Amino acid sequence: MRARPEADQLAARHARPRLRPGRLTEIPDSKVGQLLTILDRSGLPQQLEDMLRGRPGPPGVRPRTVLAGLMLAVYYTGRATVSDAWQILHFRLQPAARAWLGIPELPPSTARACIAASRRLYRGLDRVTTALDPARCDRRRRLDQAEADIHSAVWEEAVGRTAANRLQRLANDLVLVPVRLAQQRGYLRHWAGDVGVDATSIPVLADPDSDRSGTASVEITAGWHFSGGSDKGIFGYSASLLVAAHSRTGEGAAKGRRAPSYPQLCLGLSLDTPTVRTGENAVTLLKHLAELRLPTGTCAADRAYTGCSPENFQIPVRRLGYRLALDYKAADRGIQGSWQGAVLIDGSLACPHIPNLAVSLGAGPISVRQRESAF
Repeated sequence: MRARPEADQLAARHARPRLRPGRLTEIPDSKVGQLLTILDRSGLPQQLEDMLRGRPGPPGVRPRTVLAGLMLAVYYTGRATVSDAWQILHFRLQPAARAWLGIPELPPSTARACIAASRRLYRGLDRVTTALDPARCDRRRRLDQAEADIHSAVWEEAVGRTAANRLQRLANDLVLVPVRLAQQRGYLRHWAGDVGVDATSIPVLADPDSDRSGTASVEITAGWHFSGGSDKGIFGYSASLLVAAHSRTGEGAAKGRRAPSYPQLCLGLSLDTPTVRTGENAVTLLKHLAELRLPTGTCAADRAYTGCSPENFQIPVRRLGYRLALDYKAADRGIQGSWQGAVLIDGSLACPHIPNLAVSLGAGPISVRQRESAF
């Protein structure tokens, strides 16, 4: 995914609502209620409560409150940190929102009370992450590379993949709440089912592995993400994003018609180690989306997905009912192979008796109508 222009990044930062530093700016109950509606409709808090039921140790803050605090922190600060969530929950909320989340009516007034309140929030988050992490390790220090490799290898085993799929399902249930609401309210009635899938980098604050000291990164499953056309990597994770795409037919475009209006919602999100399961993650998102019985149109993807093996991306995506719009290098276009006698040209199967002129036209930037006129 190409980096956003600097002007767009600056505009996005200005558009985000921010709490005024040094002032106890209260967050309106309407915003808290809006985020709680999304959270509750996802079913995520109840699923986490069921997972934690019967586990030993002090409960701390309930998962619903922890997640609400992190969501508010992301919305108002752009960071999902526990410290920001704690400050918002105890010092920025109005009485009604405090009651909804089980926060004491009065904020902590002493240093000891502040420490106790923050520890309860940390403990609540720690219980959630402990239940979801199949390879729990000490994140307060950098592990030796050999020790870190043992923990990271668990994520590739059966128990690790099961845990990763469960995490993916929980996260996507939250992402799909606005999609379900838009579908129920008819906002997607003009949407033809066209989607775009892309992987973008999610940098982390942790340093990468150190060859000098022989220690691993605190983020043991992170890696280097290289954007298309860039030789400078970003250490972190790759987020696979599925987005509703705008489109219009060639006939409508020729007559100057505008594309039908509908929200370009995020339809899925997957976070994983870069370059490991690029195609499989996109297919997982499309399968979750298929459960909503929305229309299937064209799936557009860049060269990161073009290079995937057909079994990991192209074949399962077509079986879900999507047409593919892939990006190829100029040297990779034209005849790419065959399947049961049909010729594969630019990622699509064609008649084995297709004229050579049509094949040569396929290697250039022409329209489908121009190619058909060659017959």
